[in-house]
Amino acid sequence: MFTFAKLLEKLMFNILIPTLNKNKILTEAQNGFRKGRCIETAVHSFNEIIQEALDKGTHLNGIFVGLTKAYDTLNHKVLLEKLSSSGIRGITNLWFKCYLTNRRQCIEIIQSDCSNAMVRRY
Repeated sequence: MFTFAKLLEKLMFNILIPTLNKNKILTEAQNGFRKGRCIETAVHSFNEIIQEALDKGTHLNGIFVGLTKAYDTLNHKVLLEKLSSSGIRGITNLWFKCYLTNRRQCIEIIQSDCSNAMVRRY
């Protein structure tokens, strides 16, 4: 099921990404929401960094943080300010503000038996 919200999100994605790329906002380390990149490319890059350090005999330290529901805790005011400083201003920034204000998401799980479940997001 393709909801109206998903259509809007896709349209804004198609506007936002070229602007971020044009203004060189996204770094090479950014893998999420980038064409041809995914968790596997992020893990591969991470493994290369570790391997290089080990080959050079460098000591490694790591801090790993679980960000369960990270997007649920995102401060919308900070996000809008970041968008503005990244060149997303005016009507487009106002659209994001309106879209994020009082936004709710519902998930309906329909299960017919133990092995088959269908999820709908609204």
